[in-house]
Amino acid sequence: MKYVAKHGLPDRSRVKAVVEKAYETYKVKLADHKPALSWTTDSEGELAFSVLGKTLRVGIHITDIEVRIEGDMPFLFRPFQGKVERVLGEEIEKWIVKARAGEI
Repeated sequence: MKYVAKHGLPDRSRVKAVVEKAYETYKVKLADHKPALSWTTDSEGELAFSVLGKTLRVGIHITDIEVRIEGDMPFLFRPFQGKVERVLGEEIEKWIVKARAGEI
């Protein structure tokens, strides 16, 4: 699984806020997958979610120009990959636009 969004924001703290806002919506839309977001540094985090009783984890990496969400999706769980990427991607893009407009 890999999703990359160019953010065009001046500092990583605003990008982190974008990810957190996207996660808030994500956790409601995909509540049945028990999503959880945790940060290890200001620009590195992990998103975990459950599929068929197994917890899967993907890394979140914030750079000066992009947000990358990536991780290995076991073959058995690939049918869920598109749904996760679509929901996460839509939310991140929506919040990037809001951040550029100064709304967060």
